[in-house]
Formats: sequence, C-alpha cells, structure tokens
Amino acid sequence: MDAAGGGGRQAAVAGARGCWRHRVAVAFVVGLLLVVNRVGLVGLAVLVAALVLVAVAWWRVHPRSFGPVAWWVWGRARLTFVYRWRWKPAMVHTDLAIRMPTSTGDQVTFDEYFPRIRKIRSSRSVDVLRVELLPGQTPAEWAEQAEALRHVFRARRCQVRAETFRFVRVSFHHRDPLTRPVTPPDLDDTTDPDDSADDAGSDPAGSDPSGAVPSALVRRGGRASRLLAGLSAVPVGRCEDGRPWTLPVRGTHVLVAGATGAGKGSVLWSLVRGLGPAVRAGLVELWVCDPKGGMELAFGEPLFARFATDTDAIADLLDDAVSVMRDRTFRLAGTTRLHVPTVGEPLIVVVVDEIASLTAYVTDREVKKRIGAALPLLLSQGRAPGVVVVAVQDPRKEVLPLRERREVL
Repeated sequence: MDAAGGGGRQAAVAGARGCWRHRVAVAFVVGLLLVVNRVGLVGLAVLVAALVLVAVAWWRVHPRSFGPVAWWVWGRARLTFVYRWRWKPAMVHTDLAIRMPTSTGDQVTFDEYFPRIRKIRSSRSVDVLRVELLPGQTPAEWAEQAEALRHVFRARRCQVRAETFRFVRVSFHHRDPLTRPVTPPDLDDTTDPDDSADDAGSDPAGSDPSGAVPSALVRRGGRASRLLAGLSAVPVGRCEDGRPWTLPVRGTHVLVAGATGAGKGSVLWSLVRGLGPAVRAGLVELWVCDPKGGMELAFGEPLFARFATDTDAIADLLDDAVSVMRDRTFRLAGTTRLHVPTVGEPLIVVVVDEIASLTAYVTDREVKKRIGAALPLLLSQGRAPGVVVVAVQDPRKEVLPLRERREVL
C-alpha cells in the first residue's frame, strides 16, 4: 500500500508539473472543451468565424497595432507546440541539461534540470528564444550545440548570442527573407517645404530611436517632426530576421565599406532615396562628390544641392562644407550640443563615392593637400553642427588612411 501510495503521489506530482509546463496548451484545450460543451460544434464554428472576421477587420483598419498582437500570438503558439514539445529531449541529447544521480539504496534515479525559455519573439522568418542558463553553463557550450539544435527544431540556421550574464538568445531562422528583392518602403512624398511648423495638433507617426530630436518637437507632431525623427533611422533595407534595416544620418558619419561588387552602391542609393522626403521638405541638403566623373551618382542630380565630379570642384565643395561647419560651430557654441535641422539651416550630408580617389589617387599636389585638410576636419568636427559625411569605399587601409577616425562608422 505504501509503495502504491508513493507511486500515485509521484504520478500526481509529475502530472501537475506537466500541466504547469504546458499550461498554455492545457488552458487552450480545457477552454475549447468548455466552449464545445456549452454551445456545441456549430457554436464553436460560428465563434471561430467571428474571431477571424474581427481579426481581418482589425488588420485592414489599423495594421500597425494588429501586427505586434498577431506576432505575439504566433510566437506563443510556436513556443507551446514546437519548442516546449521538443525542449526536454533536445536538452538531454545535446548535453545542455544537468542530470544529478540520487540513490535510494535500492535504485538510482536522476534529478534533471533544464534551461528555461523565458521569452520568445517570432517573425515570418525567425524565432528568437531568450533562454536562462543553468548554473555552470556558458554561452560557448550553447554555441557548440547550435548545429544540433538546428536539426532538432528543423531550422535553416541557428545562432547563439550571449547577453551580459545569465541569458543567451537562440535564433532559429526558418526562411531567408533576402532571397528576393526587397520592396522599398513607402515615402511621405506629400511634404511641403512650408510644413516645418504646421500640424501642431496631429499625432506623430514616427519616433526618434536615438533621442536626438528634442522631445518637445516630437510631441508637437507634424510632418517636420516625423522627418526629423526619421533622420536617426533612415530605412535602407531589411535585416535577415525580416525587420527593417535603418542607418542613422543625423549626428553621425557613415562609412559604407565592402569589396568591389559587394553592393555598396545599393546601400548608398537606398540612403539617398530614404532622405528624399527630408530633401523635398528642405530639412536636408545633399552635397555629392562623384570622382568617377558622374557615372555612379549623376542619375540623382535633381535631388542634389551641389554635385561635383572633378577634383577641383570636389575640393571647393569640401572647403565650403568646412566653412559652413565653422560658422555653425561658432553660432551654436554654448547653445546646444547637436544641430537641429530647419528649412533655413538644413542638415548637410556630404556624400563621397570612392573616397580613395580623393585620399590616395589625386595627382595634383595642391588639390590633394586641400582635400586632405578638409576631410579630417569634417570627420572630427562636423557631426555636432550638422555637416555629416557619408563615404563609400573598399576599406583597405592603404587606400583609406582616414578609416580609423572614430566618427566614421
């Protein structure tokens, strides 16, 4: 009797633990059975159809609020029916679980401890699990088992990234969103240059990820505030997890580095396109240097405030940028640490394609000296007064001596 009673208690404890571990699935099944018992299968079908219609209407009316909720539900479903279902066997067979032997005298049993999934974030192409490490585990152990975990959960790729302590993020990529051309995001092409202070009561659609735009201006709303906030996160493409890939322009310099044919020009043109609404509103001016004689960037000349293709003109353009930088620095000193673009004083983006053509290959000694003096000044002092540099080049050090400037990203 005692043995039978002990076995019954162990079974009850194991059942309770299993129900708690799969509490979402258990709650779903119990709720489903209660609904069927209450209204029958026909009523259940009507309820499901009503929920689908509400979801479709919500998606059509306000997709921005529908998306996070839908992906949260999808993530919880995958956590319940995919990851928790296979989690314990996966941890045991990859040696990521801890098994402690205990002896009762008659038999040896094992107390098992498993890493816990604390959070999941799902998208169309990737699931990211935030996993709590067991005592004594290191992120390196998880990284060694990434290939095994990929096969267990049937993913195309598995990546393990360590947090500061105690947790790792395990990303399971199920599809590659970059195999097809990325559809460019819609741009606000209806902005007028006179809108810098209008729409004072409207609800701003954007936000400033870097906090560089004054909070009072963002709260005021309007097209100008949205455009200013967008300068800290200009959309240029898509990340491998499906999220938008953005680059900051306001308050920083940008170096687009890569080998010949790697796609540097695509990044540059995407950046120019992303700045288009701000250019049209008068909040940004593009000063473009194309040492290739205009072969690369002449297609966008209508967007450019200045366009130089020969070394003499490029040297003049850079000298003028330095002059604007110094004038703004003198006027803004003691007032602000970061220039706020306006129609009267826009952000100047100096775009340089093939920067090595200016730093290494110029044959005229006087012109080379002028360029060599202007570029370091812009890179070291131009960020705060709103004269930033976007440069494109193969990053080999022998042709890019300014690469180690900390402001160039």
